[in-house]
Amino acid sequence: MTDAGPWTGSAWWEHLVRAVPLAGEVARSEVQAGLDAGLDAALMTDGFVMELVSAQLVERVRAQDAAARDAMIALGAELEAGPPVVSEDVVSAYLIHVPSPDQQGGEIADGLGPRVRAALDQDRDHRNEPAVTAFLERLLRAVPALRPLADAERYGYHDEVLAHPFLGDVAERELALLTGGASLEIDDDWTEEDRAEALRLFTSDDPDPAAEVRAVLDLLEAELGADPDVDRLITTAFVEMLPYEDEPGTEIVGLLGPGLRAELAARRDA
Repeated sequence: MTDAGPWTGSAWWEHLVRAVPLAGEVARSEVQAGLDAGLDAALMTDGFVMELVSAQLVERVRAQDAAARDAMIALGAELEAGPPVVSEDVVSAYLIHVPSPDQQGGEIADGLGPRVRAALDQDRDHRNEPAVTAFLERLLRAVPALRPLADAERYGYHDEVLAHPFLGDVAERELALLTGGASLEIDDDWTEEDRAEALRLFTSDDPDPAAEVRAVLDLLEAELGADPDVDRLITTAFVEMLPYEDEPGTEIVGLLGPGLRAELAARRDA
């Protein structure tokens, strides 16, 4: 794809652009927008660009764009017939935004070939470990204000909460509550829609927002040591998100209980 600017794509993408021209147009536009926004050109892998394309096309499908729907169906057909050099990352990047069969745009999923459809079904049949599901339920009962974050991370045929992204979002929210939103680093480049969504999910009207922070940390502290799956979730999705001394929200470290503090120290010392 010699006219794609800094991103040239693979030989497979060169074929794809000939087969599905709209995918090429969207790829060039999305890549240029990312570069203009400061994204590292090294991130522009086939899989990364495929996700950008899939996201944009599905957004157009939801706006009743028939050409975008046809392009998504054609992309699925190309992935089904594609040579072995088409990596699983590219297939997954395409599928992540494909609507489920019972959703608007579900005809895209219904039209997938057996190989790509099997990949979709395997991904969408996601289930958390039972202990993780129970932990998430306890967290949401203890801190109901986190439910919008959980709902934003629901996925798949069973409407499961994606545990790691959700708990990472929880860490981001608690830091935002402690810093009055400064840790979100919202600036003039954000769209009004993105700004409104960030404020909805990561801020609070509670007169004592630190009370939520304490409630979350108390529950996480109490949960440590009860189940290895939950421990891995807490340490990788929450503890590793905590700021260093020169970053906004570092005061949260002083609120950690001994178990969380030990986990943080172990990761910083590794």
